Amino acid sequence: MRATYQESPLTGSPSMYRVILALLNFLAAIAIVAALAVQITDQALNDAFMPERYFSYFTIQTSLANIFVLVLSGFVGLQSVRDSGSMAALRANFVAYAIITGAVYNVLLRDLPSAPGAYVSPTQWPNEITHVWIPLYFALDWILNPHRHKLPGWTMIAGIAFPLAWFAFTLTRGHLTGWYPYAFLNPGGPAGWGGVWIYAAGIGLIIIALVSATALINLIHHKLHPANQLDS
Repeated sequence: MRATYQESPLTGSPSMYRVILALLNFLAAIAIVAALAVQITDQALNDAFMPERYFSYFTIQTSLANIFVLVLSGFVGLQSVRDSGSMAALRANFVAYAIITGAVYNVLLRDLPSAPGAYVSPTQWPNEITHVWIPLYFALDWILNPHRHKLPGWTMIAGIAFPLAWFAFTLTRGHLTGWYPYAFLNPGGPAGWGGVWIYAAGIGLIIIALVSATALINLIHHKLHPANQLDS
């Protein structure tokens, strides 16, 4: 008979492979902390740090959340044989956020010229950490780490909630202040509101597709590792 979670509980001694992945989570979290600290310090030393703008970027907000998710999943990985359903859902959504962050930056933003008079840092490795290496790490960890509960049915709804809240806040704040963290969200641009909604809808659909992809990968893991399956 196939093992179930009741027969194979979450608690217990994790495998060496799981321990290594947990330690890598801590290293990834440290890399994000270092990247953000260097960015903030560099901007502050050049009188260019504006907290109300810096912390409005989707990349920065998700990076701060990534630190929490990585540290939490690292501790969970050291103390249990697999992630719970809630932990798996949390990680699945942040895989999607990390990938969309990297994709938007590298496709839409990397080669854009800076605004006239804006400070451009000569130190670019923090951008590479948050927009390239961390998204790659999240994606690879999800593919290579099979120690997860099946994803709960509410994973998709929870995954869309944060980006929707961020879009609503960003557009409201931009309407009140005239500043938008990303040019493609500015309705005063050439594409107008139509362009804003097209970008928003496109990014939303990509997030849904990415969360669906994480669910598919998770399903494949459970087919390959039936002891991680939970009987319905």
